[in-house]
Amino acid sequence: MTGDVELLSLDDFEQQLGELVEVSAQNGIGFDRSWTFRRQEEDVPDVMVEITRLQKGDGDAEKR
Repeated sequence: MTGDVELLSLDDFEQQLGELVEVSAQNGIGFDRSWTFRRQEEDVPDVMVEITRLQKGDGDAEKR
């Protein structure tokens, strides 16, 4: 990653992540898998992101 990084609130992060997942699904990106992101920088953690498709609920559950 290059340049300045904009810090996000948790709500902003979740909103942007939701938009990314929605657009990805519309463009044929498959889920039910994980992605590993390894960085060269010592002060940035390596992470694994897993996205799992969930069965639709009955509408009584909260969004998050």
